[in-house]
Amino acid sequence: MSQPLQHPGPLLRSDVRQPRAAQAPPPAPTGPAPGRTGRLRGAPSFPRLHATSTAPRLVDALSSPGCPRRPPPPQVGMARALGPERRLLAVYTGGTIGMRSEQGVLVPGSGLAAVLRTLPMFHDEEHARACGLPENTLVLPPASPDQRVIYRVLECQPLFDSSDMTITEWVQIAQTIERHYGQYDGFVVIHGTDTMAFAASVLSFVLENLQKPVILTGAQVCLFFQNQLFRGNRVTKVDSRRFAAFCSPNLPPLAVVGTDVTINRELVRKARGKAPLVVHSCMERDVGLLRLYPGIPAALVRAFLQPPLKGLVMETFGSGNGPTKPDLLRELQAAAERGLVIVNCTHCLQGAVTSDYAAGMAMAGAGIVSGSDMTSEAALAKLSYVLGQPGLSLDGRKELLARDLRGEMTLPAGAEGWPSLSHSTLGRGVAQLLTLSQEADAVRDAVVPSLACAAAHAGNLEVLQALVELGSDLSLENFNGQTPLHAAARGGQAGAVTMLLRRGVDVDPRDEDGMSPLLLAVKGRHWDVIELLRAAGACLSPGELEDAGTELCRLASRADLEGLQSWWQAGADLGRPGYDGRSALLVAEATGNLEVVTFLQSLQGEAGAQAPGPVSPLRTASTKSSP
Repeated sequence: MSQPLQHPGPLLRSDVRQPRAAQAPPPAPTGPAPGRTGRLRGAPSFPRLHATSTAPRLVDALSSPGCPRRPPPPQVGMARALGPERRLLAVYTGGTIGMRSEQGVLVPGSGLAAVLRTLPMFHDEEHARACGLPENTLVLPPASPDQRVIYRVLECQPLFDSSDMTITEWVQIAQTIERHYGQYDGFVVIHGTDTMAFAASVLSFVLENLQKPVILTGAQVCLFFQNQLFRGNRVTKVDSRRFAAFCSPNLPPLAVVGTDVTINRELVRKARGKAPLVVHSCMERDVGLLRLYPGIPAALVRAFLQPPLKGLVMETFGSGNGPTKPDLLRELQAAAERGLVIVNCTHCLQGAVTSDYAAGMAMAGAGIVSGSDMTSEAALAKLSYVLGQPGLSLDGRKELLARDLRGEMTLPAGAEGWPSLSHSTLGRGVAQLLTLSQEADAVRDAVVPSLACAAAHAGNLEVLQALVELGSDLSLENFNGQTPLHAAARGGQAGAVTMLLRRGVDVDPRDEDGMSPLLLAVKGRHWDVIELLRAAGACLSPGELEDAGTELCRLASRADLEGLQSWWQAGADLGRPGYDGRSALLVAEATGNLEVVTFLQSLQGEAGAQAPGPVSPLRTASTKSSP
């Protein structure tokens, strides 16, 4: 057996294949218990296989640039396989899908990967042998003639009944994803259905800057069940017996799986650049859920609101209404005044909390935050996340709770998060246009890239930061294919370049003319920007270097030392020949430009006369040119 992977909590191990002669089949489970769905069998009778086996196909579709329906430009940051293979990691936490019978009851059972290996719909043994795949790796049958999905299974030790899982276990799942984030194109978490909606909601807040699909099944975090992909923090479990156990009452499915995978692209949240994945492990555990009922005593509410409780999700009637009894409102107001954060959610499946009724206005007047149309599961997870953020005031926490952070809530019309852009005159005008427009999404897509490019070219960090806070993607291209990084590099705005690189934007985008930010910085002689881009890994493409030799000869003939130093700083080979076969050094010697000759001769002896890395040309070139 392979060594278990180190894990700070429930141990996760990789299931590996043993020689078949020494491998005993796992015990066959009994039928599903009430409230659960699916079971593992050694034989290919698998009621939950349809939905479970589709999850890798769905991850593949979500990370694929060419989906059958609604094919807009690929979303920034989504994982892309460089070849025909996509690699997935399946994290098996437990649930009825792998349970076995012990003493007449179902308990979590190990060995899921061993069973999957025996089922042709989950593993193509012939292809695995032909490709020499490692023992701990499985491969699905081809989803299309030119694509394969290769996956591993990490199994929790011990496995969990989902009813026993808490924030601690869900944070550990997120940390497992973080450790393997760079190795896989997507992740599937196999989880029990009883608390799956809670798990999906928690993961959606714990995983910040997520740019690869994470699907929970038993599915940016999503949940897959009965051929539908839901946003994880929008679902609730509504049926304890049927396969259609989940619904997303206030948001349509993100995707539906039939003969094709149909993705509702307009509902998929755009990744914010390429910022690194952040796992928020500081989640507040002392939060609770209280459902109001007619005639609930104020004394009972008072007892529930006592320390160590720090946050409460309160399920109210209808559109956020509750009893208006003075004693009850006094208890709620007193709790809010001493710092307890209370979120008001309706116990109705559909609809949102409003202040249309006096009862709802009374709740708002008691210092309670509206939960809009969040599910109770999402509200509880969000409250735990917000209270766990350090350095926030009480008002700051309430403001964060009222914002849409992970697509968990629908904001009222006119409150989509487009206020004035940090006191910028241009920003205020654009924000007003975006707020008033009936086609705000289309206007944003057209205006924001140009606004971001204008701000980057001017070095206006205030507007760029405001755009980030409003959820704008600073990697989007304007009308001529240039990104804000192009604009900042062309304008020599080192501060804007630094900010954009820290946001994780692509360091080597190409505009319609095939030009990169690095080439624009070279042409502008912006040495500090060149140094920043090179340090981030930028390099000139073969296309950009195709005519570089002729340009170098032109600069040498004009004794343009600064221009030559810029190309050298960008990593160009200054010995490249021009159109007539001569190098810049020969041209400089022929034209008698001694300073250029001295500089170019000083580079001889270095491999290809290329800059070894991000070194300041002002310092290095002057040193090399000195006698």
